[in-house]
Amino acid sequence: MAENTQVQLVPKQASAPLNRFATPLDVKNLVAQYGTPLYLVDEDTLHAKARELQRAYSKFKGPVKVAYSIKANFSPAIVRAFMKDGLTFDLTSLGELHFIRQCKADPENVIYTSVTEEPEEYVEVLRSGVRRIVVSSHKGMMNLALAAGKVGVRPLTMIRVNPEVATDAKVRASYKNGKFGVPFNGGTIDSATKMVKYLMGSDLLKFEGFHFHLGSQITDFSCYTHALDKMDAFMTKMKKEYPNFQVNTFDIGGGTPVFYNDPVPTPAEMAQNHLVRLNQLAETHGVFTLMIESGRFLVAESSILVSRIVNTKEYNEHKIVIVDAGYHILLDAALLKQEYPQEVIPVVDSQDRTTGLATPAAKNTHLAGRLCDTYDVFPLSKASDMSGADVGNYVSFYNVGAYSVVFNMPFHCQTKPPVVMKDSDGKYRLVRKGTTYEQLFVEEGGDIA
Repeated sequence: MAENTQVQLVPKQASAPLNRFATPLDVKNLVAQYGTPLYLVDEDTLHAKARELQRAYSKFKGPVKVAYSIKANFSPAIVRAFMKDGLTFDLTSLGELHFIRQCKADPENVIYTSVTEEPEEYVEVLRSGVRRIVVSSHKGMMNLALAAGKVGVRPLTMIRVNPEVATDAKVRASYKNGKFGVPFNGGTIDSATKMVKYLMGSDLLKFEGFHFHLGSQITDFSCYTHALDKMDAFMTKMKKEYPNFQVNTFDIGGGTPVFYNDPVPTPAEMAQNHLVRLNQLAETHGVFTLMIESGRFLVAESSILVSRIVNTKEYNEHKIVIVDAGYHILLDAALLKQEYPQEVIPVVDSQDRTTGLATPAAKNTHLAGRLCDTYDVFPLSKASDMSGADVGNYVSFYNVGAYSVVFNMPFHCQTKPPVVMKDSDGKYRLVRKGTTYEQLFVEEGGDIA
């Protein structure tokens, strides 16, 4: 086993800079056209994040692919932006597959990781041209084999492993007896050992490699150290049992952290912890394609939610600021107590001048949404600035590009806000129309007699 070279990182910055790609005058003009709440997306940031993640692993001694997990934000505009970067797309549902096909993404740039692993699902996936499949159970593997026989193709099959390592993450995906993947040895057919054995002798499926995913917002990288050590030992064992055993693709999942409240390491700092071990794996077991997955990191900082302050009230040295958004469009604020950075954007006149002086932030300011629900209160980030939180001004929620848009729900008969993208040429364009109350009424069956 190689000498432990884990990197201990203590980020020095107090906070990350906020992505203020929209000026106050931009906000004024866009709100006048589309109203609030309103999502704004910056295309240049999407491309910059894709390049940053790719560069972070440039010292790997083999091919590197970045895969975008579109569950984080399946906006067609974002998918098409990442197609320009040549990214792979990580899918987990037929709905996501439909979006990818409608966007005309190359199926060669798709990796499909199902949770349900149903035979009919796999038939549709294979017929679409997707050939790289991650299986997470023995039954799922057999369902894929059945589908492969029906379609007449031999898909490249990866095994999702649950390394069962302790992970200090906002959302953990690897732990003993967890939902995702299979253990190396579990005493049943649902183990990587038994699944490798089947794949080595299969005429229907071709063994391609391994995948694991440890969690989201990881800043303690010891979990990767332990996972890669376990993978090394397991691959060594498989090579002894199967002379033709060869890993062609090794997917280490995501976890690259995004700034919300506390400082986080950069992708380069994160990769610094992994690269020695990954290169050792490639030297020991043969060169493979390294797959780096990301959803949150690639899209979070690209987007802003603009909401209007509609009411305030003050008592006992506390100020309640009420906006026309709610957790129905920022659900992680309620589910995970996500501390999105916020700041007040003052109203401006046509000469880009603020109208009125900003009042200083109250000592105890609480930012609340428009829903009749106790949990509809937005946690404040250390980077938040509530100065000028007066009726008529706007509040920008930063780093909302991951999950917030796809978690939109119609609680209180709330409709989906429009989404506007700032293209790389600096022009804004509508990429998703806001829905109306009548559209929601019909969607809920209001037109059915």
